Amino acid sequence: MITVKDFADVLETDNIQLVGGKQSINKEITYLTSMELTEKTSRMKEKGFVMTTFHAFKDVKQIISHLEWMQEIGISAIGFHTAALKTIPREVIDYSNTHSFPLFEIPQEVPYYSIHEKYNQLVNKKENEQASKIHKLNEKLMEIVLLEKDLNSIVKVIGEYINNVVCVLDPYFDLMAYWKTKEQTRDEIKHLMNLIINQHKENVLKVRFTNRETNITVKKDSLSNQNFKVAPLFSKMNFLGYLIICQNGTADKFSEEVIKNGIRALSLAAYNKNTLLHYQKSKDIEMLEGIFQGESDDKNLSDFYMDLKKVRCIFQVQSSSPETIQSKLQMLSESLIENETNSRLWIYNRKIVGVIDSILDRERVATILTDFPGIRIGVSAIDEVNHCSKIKAMYDQSSMGLLHGHIHDAQLVFWDEMGIEKIAYNLQSHHLFQNFDEELLGPLIAYDLEKNASLTETLYTYLKHFFNLQKSSGELFVHPNTVKYRLQKITELMQMDIQNPSHYSMLMMAFSIYRFKQKADHFQ
Repeated sequence: MITVKDFADVLETDNIQLVGGKQSINKEITYLTSMELTEKTSRMKEKGFVMTTFHAFKDVKQIISHLEWMQEIGISAIGFHTAALKTIPREVIDYSNTHSFPLFEIPQEVPYYSIHEKYNQLVNKKENEQASKIHKLNEKLMEIVLLEKDLNSIVKVIGEYINNVVCVLDPYFDLMAYWKTKEQTRDEIKHLMNLIINQHKENVLKVRFTNRETNITVKKDSLSNQNFKVAPLFSKMNFLGYLIICQNGTADKFSEEVIKNGIRALSLAAYNKNTLLHYQKSKDIEMLEGIFQGESDDKNLSDFYMDLKKVRCIFQVQSSSPETIQSKLQMLSESLIENETNSRLWIYNRKIVGVIDSILDRERVATILTDFPGIRIGVSAIDEVNHCSKIKAMYDQSSMGLLHGHIHDAQLVFWDEMGIEKIAYNLQSHHLFQNFDEELLGPLIAYDLEKNASLTETLYTYLKHFFNLQKSSGELFVHPNTVKYRLQKITELMQMDIQNPSHYSMLMMAFSIYRFKQKADHFQ
């Protein structure tokens, strides 16, 4: 940018003096032109340096009137050539000082072309200096990447050049790095980013999926709006986050180049960081899968990059459409993972497994089930991890939750909310209890098959309703007397007092195993 002061310093060597309006020496000059007629032409634009002799003007009043018009349209400075009037009228100088309108006195022997030459030389010098500065900035950005400094170092370079807010958000809209002016606080920046997401979430997401920049306007209050550029950060087809830059205020033509170089540096730095994080995640997941398979004795919590002591639960997600499991993983990642450092979410054995450091409560999951129909979720106990064997236990608990959901057609099952099934599902795998259900319920099952009867279902319903005849008959859609008759037959076949607490517990256990066997073969 060339200011009135910059040009005044150059013109002074040819004895061209700034004689008025020195209060506005920081105004920008973007072009030079000459004017000799009194007409108010549309070719006059803002930020110009106008050279004139005023020889066509009939008096000082007309000159002042023209100066007023030029100031209104944004002319930056006037060069009064003394070829016609040997001295500048006092009234013109007074107007210049009173209205802070820079006024230069050009000696009569100085031609306009020499002033044009000086301006062009100054432009070239400024552009060369700026190009050199941009080159050094670019080198600095690349040095930051090579030295593996954090993203804030890159953002600082961009922010200090454009002197405006610069922020980097991760794919989940969390603030990763930012640069602010001295007057702003971190809380103000976070509030600003929240406004952007609340007002323009769809536009911001579109930047990610189209890989194109966009401009948005954020309403801060009833009086002020701010304009922002949102640019995607990609590297080797991996989406790394968003660069958000405030565009209020003036910026020179090199700002875009600085931003472009900054995006390249941020993408490289984020990719390097992402590559390291990906490696760490992969190693953690590899060891977690080993634990799931029973290899916990040879592993320690300190072997992991993530802090397993912060893990609070493990959940598993099964989809009714296995072909969509990858897309569901991406969506669940955005919904559930709050802290990437101490949470892992991946696909294992055709299910999504989440090892997370936050509590997965029912209200939180209810929203997910609404957004993602056709999935089933099993959640472990909410616990603290003090040994790798605890991870294995929590994984098995979430597996049991999924199994229970499959058997009872439930979308969401928490281990802590399961009942006797916790024991039954595991008991049947013991060699002494593999036929436990058949030993107790065998006579009823055989009778039902032979007579096409419903004694087995009747007993389960009766026990489930704690010997309540009315509720049982209502669920079975039969008369209470029919239930009584069936119960007599059941007692006769089983030769067991079903109201005995011990017998009741064994029967409910047997029914849990029986139902498990009926559906477990179809459970993936």
